[in-house]
Amino acid sequence: MVDSDGRTDGVHSRRKRGIEIGCHIVTLLVGTMYLLVFAMVLRTGYLSWIGILIGILLTAPTVISPILGLAGWRRLSTVLTWVGTGVPILAALVMQASLMRAHRDQGDWRPYRFDDELAAIEAKRAVPDAENAAHRYESLFADMDLTEEPNFISNGDIFRDEIKKRPWERADYPQVSAWLDSHSELTDELMAIGEMGKCRWPVQADRFDEYTVPCDKLRHCVLLLMAAGNQDLGEGRVTEALEKYLCAVRIGNHVHQQPSEVDLVAGLSYERGGLEMLRYVLVQSDLLDEQIGRIADCLPPAADLWAEEWARLREFEKLQYMNLLGRLYEVDTAGKVQFARALVMSPKDERERNWFPRAYWFLSMPRDPHRVRRIAERYFGQVDRDVGLGRLQSPGGERDDHASLNDLLKVVCNPHRWAIELWFFNASEYAEHRRRYIPCITVRRGTWLVLGLRRYRASHGVWPRVLDEVSPYVPPEAFSDPTTGGAFVYAPEGDNFRLYSKGLNHIDEDGRNGYVRALDRSEDDIPLWPPLPAREPEPYDEESDRKALEAIYGKDYVEMLMRSDPNDRH
Repeated sequence: MVDSDGRTDGVHSRRKRGIEIGCHIVTLLVGTMYLLVFAMVLRTGYLSWIGILIGILLTAPTVISPILGLAGWRRLSTVLTWVGTGVPILAALVMQASLMRAHRDQGDWRPYRFDDELAAIEAKRAVPDAENAAHRYESLFADMDLTEEPNFISNGDIFRDEIKKRPWERADYPQVSAWLDSHSELTDELMAIGEMGKCRWPVQADRFDEYTVPCDKLRHCVLLLMAAGNQDLGEGRVTEALEKYLCAVRIGNHVHQQPSEVDLVAGLSYERGGLEMLRYVLVQSDLLDEQIGRIADCLPPAADLWAEEWARLREFEKLQYMNLLGRLYEVDTAGKVQFARALVMSPKDERERNWFPRAYWFLSMPRDPHRVRRIAERYFGQVDRDVGLGRLQSPGGERDDHASLNDLLKVVCNPHRWAIELWFFNASEYAEHRRRYIPCITVRRGTWLVLGLRRYRASHGVWPRVLDEVSPYVPPEAFSDPTTGGAFVYAPEGDNFRLYSKGLNHIDEDGRNGYVRALDRSEDDIPLWPPLPAREPEPYDEESDRKALEAIYGKDYVEMLMRSDPNDRH
């Protein structure tokens, strides 16, 4: 019996030990997987020190405990397992209890904002009111009614292009001329404001704040100036036309002084129209030396100032980034700060989103919102490394919206932060902004070259044979085309010439830009001279339209439509 019992006990012990070893091995494998995942989560940089500590308490026991168990330290292995299970739960309960205690404090709570950073930015930008063009714009725009714009301003037909891109006379468009006459005081005030060098609208510190720059009214003013300038030019008032074109360029500069990406792009677009007409005047008009000198004094710089622009944009974007992360906090009138009880994205949006318990934010956000500055610095430091000056100085940079494992881990840690980084502060967005900025530098440099060509012709009576001959008249950087990284294309043609950039595709398309229906392709040269012809309506191709309709609505419906009264085909 003893031997039998001994053998039975021995078999039972060995079986039990084998099960324990198997469990320890499985636990070790699971713990190793947890450890790898935790290491990848650490690489995202999303965890707070509390999140890292709790991650260690959850991960370490699943690795260390089975190792101790396999080594025969059963009791210590069991204790470590209980510690690893109980401490994170206890920590979560403590955090939630502290938040519940804070919740009892009633008061007037609002989303936390980084007003000190805003004040610092505004202090750097500050100019005296008397020198700030924005104040005069606001006074001018107080009673402006955009709804009274005639069609030549508000729609996009050929008529508008003829008005704003080519010289014309009163007899050509008498109604337009009368409308411009009725706005002569507005034009005069714009000309006076344009002489001011500095313009500062308040910074839009949060993505959901009211937009501060009156872009619609400024666009209206630029089109007004271009139309009035073209009438002046068509009727022989060259000096008056020049001043209106230069004013449009300066309005673009006023908008471009704002730190927002939208304003930077809008300012360059306003400037571009004025530069186009300045090139027209330089080539087509009889100008005095002082008029050519006036243009040279007022042209935007030919240098690529992207480094300064990126630094300004980065500071502004960092503030907006911080204020969006500030949605995870709330502050009362006494200055007390706590994690937000509900996430409200827009101050105008009263719908509260309670997707996660407040204790959840302890894992990925610092308790003190001032430490969000460090998060912003780290993130934009990474943006600098990913799309810094080296990459941003070259065309390209397509946005990648494909989710990766790293994105998944970020969503688990802090979906709010991941979302704003993906949609508002994606590095590829800045690369795209740089891509849009480069052709504007090309246009600036091309305008300088046209100025140099005009000065050469004034001195020698002919256009130069090669572009390098205008070097005494233009800045040296004007000869480099930033869009292609090479030289501009210049070709003298008798008493005229062609000047253009090959565009982003680096293919010489003879200065053409836009979709060519006959070739079924888009061409992207940037023409500097001669300008593109006014848009003409595409010829109607009934067969192509019929096939397109059949693809959408089906052949039977299109046949029925063709048999109907033409006046009813709407």
